Amino acid sequence: MSPDPEPPASAYAEVPPPVALRDCVRRVWRYQSGAAPAAPLVLPDGCADLIWDGVRLFVAGPDQQAMPAQLAPGAALTGLRLAPGVAHRLLGTPMHALADQRIAADAVIGPRAGALERRLVDGADPARTLLAAVADRGVQPDPRMAWLFAQLSGPDAPRLPELARQLGLSERSLHRHCLQVFGYGPKVLDRVLRLQRWLRLASDAMTLTRAALDAGYADATHLAHDVRRLTGLTPTSLLRDHGH
Repeated sequence: MSPDPEPPASAYAEVPPPVALRDCVRRVWRYQSGAAPAAPLVLPDGCADLIWDGVRLFVAGPDQQAMPAQLAPGAALTGLRLAPGVAHRLLGTPMHALADQRIAADAVIGPRAGALERRLVDGADPARTLLAAVADRGVQPDPRMAWLFAQLSGPDAPRLPELARQLGLSERSLHRHCLQVFGYGPKVLDRVLRLQRWLRLASDAMTLTRAALDAGYADATHLAHDVRRLTGLTPTSLLRDHGH
């Protein structure tokens, strides 16, 4: 007797959006759950997502900490990860009102969500339909906040007071802008993006500590503290399960 086949595993894939929408959409992604219930850990990344799960359209607000997504067997999700600085304009609400939440789209964007949801229920291609809805809105990101995100995401990220100075903002004003655009203050955003920077570097680094120093952590202890604070995991576990 041959052994039972292994149940299908969960799979995640993402692609860049069309060139014309790259100011508004960072990634188009799909997640297909396997034969068993899944609870993939969603890491904070400073972004909000518009997601269709085959039944409902909802908004995943920006997370301050990693959150497990409880998914039924065979669940199929399609999402747009909205570009930095655009979600509050596209959705018409400040991001701090959506932080750490998963909210039905009609509660955020009103009747437009219902019309979009009906097209999706009728079988329209989810990714193309969501992208077309974003294109129809014709919004552009806040250029100063998109610049801030890029600075904090890159190597040798400047200190926040220096970034505030370059933006011509007081630190209090910068905090207020970040709450509206990203859902949390600049210190949390800096911490989240430093973690993402470390994940990008760690898989190719000679040691995790070397990657930590290159990502902007003071030392391995600083890395371990931030990883635990943001994800509840150790750096080794995080890299093993969620490395880039």
